[in-house]
Amino acid sequence: MRAFDRLTAALAALCVLALPAAAQAPAPAPPAGPPFELKQVGPGVYAAIGGPMAGSNAGFVVGDDGVLVVDSFFFPAAAQALLATIRQTTDKPIRYVVNTHYHIDHVSGDAVFKAAGATIIAHRNVPGWIHSENLHLFGANLTPAIKTQIDQLIGPDRTIDKETVITLGKRRIEIRPMSGHTGGDLVVGVPDAHVIFTGDLVWNHTGPTTIDGRIGPWTNEVTQLEMLRNEVYVPGHGDVAKTKDLDDLRRLFADLMRLTAEARASGLSGDALVKATAPKLVALHADWPRIAGNAPHLVAEMDQELAGTKRVPVPVK
Repeated sequence: MRAFDRLTAALAALCVLALPAAAQAPAPAPPAGPPFELKQVGPGVYAAIGGPMAGSNAGFVVGDDGVLVVDSFFFPAAAQALLATIRQTTDKPIRYVVNTHYHIDHVSGDAVFKAAGATIIAHRNVPGWIHSENLHLFGANLTPAIKTQIDQLIGPDRTIDKETVITLGKRRIEIRPMSGHTGGDLVVGVPDAHVIFTGDLVWNHTGPTTIDGRIGPWTNEVTQLEMLRNEVYVPGHGDVAKTKDLDDLRRLFADLMRLTAEARASGLSGDALVKATAPKLVALHADWPRIAGNAPHLVAEMDQELAGTKRVPVPVK
């Protein structure tokens, strides 16, 4: 099963051939249409719910003396559009970008914001993964244009591996490391607005990508987030979420683990296990867009996790 197929399960709206222009390989323009829908989710806190040009969600927080951006999309053109939107919203300087993880659909616009004066912050594992692991995601489907895009990704200016507080004047922003989705995840909380940017630890009723994930720890971390009642969650993919949406994600993971374990216990393995189990998972969550397309990948990766053979990114010393 190709890693690229798993990635495109999350980026189903993107045309794989429509990648950013590269120096040695021409590429078509990004997909047409609005890059994102801007939603104010709290006082001075905005979610950018991504369309095809964006490939994921992002957002920004306006404080007393500056702006913090969370993630920067798949196409740099979408990041430029987000920058323009911020400029229309406030004239305060953009001080920080926090990357929730290394995946290309969340970091490709970092250079746009660095040029605008921002400091890029990420988990300490990201510098060792941002190029090598993004190349691995595409596998045999790596094209010259995609490789150039990955080669041109910039690393963070600052890395963290423990809970960190950033202040924008009186506004306090809390950054917490987690590990379920990639092994190097960050969530960004804005306590005074009761908003949490979760990155891809939360997928709101859209089929998740688990290529780098470990469902056991991931489920526990979703539970931790869910326990923060009355919060607004900005997920990595899907619309703005509430507590019930996180509960639905946990149920998806629980069904995935249970069904796969039952198939293993019955003696199934490999393609036979996937073919027998994926339709059952789809039937339980048929209202989730794209679940039918990525259920086979979810089951195969769950099987590998239960067998102890799943490949996940390893921190670089």
